[in-house]
Amino acid sequence: MAKDTTVGMVLHDVARMMRRDFDRRARSAGLSRARWQVLWHLSRHEGIHQAALAELLDVAPISLARQLDRLEEEGLVQRRADPGDRRRCLLYLTDAATPALESLRGKAAQTRQRALDGLTVEDVEALQRVLETMRSNLSDRNPEEGE
Repeated sequence: MAKDTTVGMVLHDVARMMRRDFDRRARSAGLSRARWQVLWHLSRHEGIHQAALAELLDVAPISLARQLDRLEEEGLVQRRADPGDRRRCLLYLTDAATPALESLRGKAAQTRQRALDGLTVEDVEALQRVLETMRSNLSDRNPEEGE
């Protein structure tokens, strides 16, 4: 199979463009990228501790701490003591975060619809399979192997 050296660049461009489109929509609702990413990831990983969330977001723990402080002040996030480790807190969304998450889901659907416009259901299913395979290929390999 011929290797197309532009696949990575196209993936990067599409991801960047989708993020930009979504950021524009989220900004209109008063949510910066940092804020919506924290809320979005917490909605999928409630009860996670701060260091693990920082790793998921690929940000410095201190940057996340400031973001969490603001979200907690606004009543969107709650820190609870970890019963297994008194040194850390577990993170949870509050009920007040529900409207923001519903808004984010709607804006994500709009961005997806725009990105997938003109593709058939079969195209989208094939794209999903290909991307899942690529993700699996990359996550199953030890990056230290030097392949």
